[in-house]
Amino acid sequence: MLRLQVQTNDHFDAVDITRQVREAVGKLGISSGLLHVHCPHTTGSIVVNESADPDVVRDILEAWARLVPRDGGYRHAEGNSQAHILSSLAGCGVTLPVEEGKPALGTWQGIFFLELDGPRRREVWVTCVSSE
Repeated sequence: MLRLQVQTNDHFDAVDITRQVREAVGKLGISSGLLHVHCPHTTGSIVVNESADPDVVRDILEAWARLVPRDGGYRHAEGNSQAHILSSLAGCGVTLPVEEGKPALGTWQGIFFLELDGPRRREVWVTCVSSE
């Protein structure tokens, strides 16, 4: 397993970690198999979505802010229930195929760490299982 460091800059932030994940797969030496990218934080998420137009992930974060308001009368004492709810909706990880030593992504796809309670310094865990 490799641990990636991700610095977020806003309360809601989307950090494209595709390059870091590709480098991690290379370091793990897997040419074919499965890749899992995991977020060990309860107020962050990992998603795959369009990376060609940054407005796509901005639109996603803005829509989520409307869907689950920050001040929703939640019971959680820390005041970050919005982040926990959104993290539960998006999920804590993704599993992707590895082909020719790289994550197999569609033409416009990228891998993103979604910050839902930042800014913070976060970790992302990358593991691979070889099919060779």
